[in-house]
Amino acid sequence: MQRTASVGILFFTVFMDLLGFGMVLPLMPLYAADPHFQASATAIGWLMAIYSLMQFGCAPLWGRLSDQIGRRPVLLIGLFGSSLSYLVYGLAPNLAILFLARGMAGVMGANIAVAQAAMADLTSCAGRTKAMGLIGVAFGLGFILGPALGGFASGYGLSTAPLIAAAITGLNGIAAFFWLGETRPVHSQSAPTRSGHPLWGAAWVQAKTFPGAVRVCLLMGGFTTLFAAFEVIMPLWGHDVLGWTLVSIGWVFTYIGVVAVVTQGGVVRPLAARLGEKRTAALGLLLAAVGIACFALVGLTVALTALALIAAGAGLVHPGLSSLVSLNTASEQQGLMLGLFQSMSALGRGVGPVLGGLGYAHLGGGTFPLIGLGLLLVWLTFMVVRKAIQDARSVGDGHAVP
Repeated sequence: MQRTASVGILFFTVFMDLLGFGMVLPLMPLYAADPHFQASATAIGWLMAIYSLMQFGCAPLWGRLSDQIGRRPVLLIGLFGSSLSYLVYGLAPNLAILFLARGMAGVMGANIAVAQAAMADLTSCAGRTKAMGLIGVAFGLGFILGPALGGFASGYGLSTAPLIAAAITGLNGIAAFFWLGETRPVHSQSAPTRSGHPLWGAAWVQAKTFPGAVRVCLLMGGFTTLFAAFEVIMPLWGHDVLGWTLVSIGWVFTYIGVVAVVTQGGVVRPLAARLGEKRTAALGLLLAAVGIACFALVGLTVALTALALIAAGAGLVHPGLSSLVSLNTASEQQGLMLGLFQSMSALGRGVGPVLGGLGYAHLGGGTFPLIGLGLLLVWLTFMVVRKAIQDARSVGDGHAVP
């Protein structure tokens, strides 16, 4: 059977991977009541955080490894490793094994940067933002359908959803083994880099070669931190002020996911072609800032409109920034830099919820934190727009844009 390196096969691989991941998300609060685990709120918080922390540490390493040995073997390791982590998760007899399984899932899930690098291998510069948008669509669909399936499966027992996720991800790995081809030509693979720095530090040392891409990675870390903080404040504010229930909050997250998927699947490509990657990302930041500021205004209609702006903004920011990282990186080090991009995003997902919870608890409810998040996003927007204007002037003066 001939293996093919195509955008469609890669999209399906990422979607099925995220579907399995999304299935275990609704289970976290249930471990508090289960007599086998009796997890405290603090333990559940760390159970959520360990995934992002492991991604933060491992994403650059997976990306750099894929630059050296190819995308396909690293993706296969990630898929089969994720399947094993869900199996351990479903069969875990105690809380310690749950933490082990969740940490393993974070290590294996860190190779999503490799999928982005594979997309970059398969597309031209002009189609890069669309390709990154498709990765975002796969993410969004996985996060929309996965929790729904996981919630349904949990009615048959706490271990049912992880075991189904293990089966889905394992079958996905088998399918990828037979059908997914390598996206990097053998002759272009770079030799392993030797450095006296620790592995993770060596990745950042190598990244200094691409200062523009590093700046975008740091920007992504800032945006993800603010967005993750909002994801904590939003349901608390909705419950306290608008009277949202757990069911309605679930529907709100689904609504956000649908808007983001539609934006990444149908809007980001023509917009990036018209505005360019920097201005597309800046528009996304501005929409998110306006939405977060408006969300502080009481009223269901206003809240839903604000959430649509936030979701659309997030749907523009991620593919716009990931495309910028790719376009500012040499082809032989796409995996490394997109790994650092995902690493900073994972750091934001770990730090943001803590800051959001502290802000909501100690700054008089949601109003001041929401306004603060909006202002910070306006500042990030200004930084991106200013850089885009500087680049335009450099081109007009006949200078190369770094």
